[in-house]
Amino acid sequence: MVRTTVVGNYPRVGDTFEEQSLRRAIARFDKGEIDAAQLREAEREVTDSQSHVARGLRGIEVDGLVRYFDTNTYYRQPVVRSAVAWNQPILVDEWTFAQAHSRAPVKAVLTGPLTLASLALDKHYGKKKSLTLDLAAALGEEVGALAKAGAAHIQIDEPALSRHPADLSLAIEGLERIRPHKGSSALTLFTYFGDVAKGYRDLIGAPADVFGFDLVQGAATWSAIEKHGAEKPLVLGVIDARNTKREEPEAVAKKVLGLKDAVDLKSSYLSPSNGLEFLPGDRAREKLRILTATAKKVGAGS
Repeated sequence: MVRTTVVGNYPRVGDTFEEQSLRRAIARFDKGEIDAAQLREAEREVTDSQSHVARGLRGIEVDGLVRYFDTNTYYRQPVVRSAVAWNQPILVDEWTFAQAHSRAPVKAVLTGPLTLASLALDKHYGKKKSLTLDLAAALGEEVGALAKAGAAHIQIDEPALSRHPADLSLAIEGLERIRPHKGSSALTLFTYFGDVAKGYRDLIGAPADVFGFDLVQGAATWSAIEKHGAEKPLVLGVIDARNTKREEPEAVAKKVLGLKDAVDLKSSYLSPSNGLEFLPGDRAREKLRILTATAKKVGAGS
């Protein structure tokens, strides 16, 4: 059977009072009613315990809410006030906690340097390249800390590539600064919220061990994979993580099997198209069941 993976957050806020504990804790933290340690405890009660990486980097403050790409969710915008640098591990504690409570390997996921630079308000560098590369150096240190902690799979998210394909060479340069820190961990580069068809051949030459693609919003990438193939494993984001509509596993599996001459499906993964945080909890769980059913049908047909 082809393997499956998730590629981002599970739903973090539900409909009930209990499921909104993190939202209330963040509001209380912003008002000064609880301290950082109490906020971390609230985060640990939620399935996804990771917080924004930018908050832990030197030179960055976190400001007001800004819309996250074209979604109906918002993020607190990083504001770059001075030179960016890594101070200490940011996600290691959260990853260690999550792995201790899971029988399956837990993937560490970081927003990539190009996307962080694209989402931030730059008040210091004045040039996107300089900011991106300093972010890459800082994230490389974080990757090293995660690898030393035992994270076998580390994913770098670069959704900005689907919106700014001209920045592909900069994204690759940033990844080149991160890779030396990964140790024996498998490093995945994942893109979503659109296609990367035009830059696909250059992208799969980047210094990563695995490449992941949103094949729902980025449906145009299907043809690029069929045409050019891939020597390394791929994460095929085939289940729509932004729409509650139910896919038919047979239809999705048939399309995936169309790639069997271009991709080694046995070493690759099927996944949602992006994190499941944009779906209600019950629909997110249903999408995972659909993903599993699709993988079984791909395995039976390969």
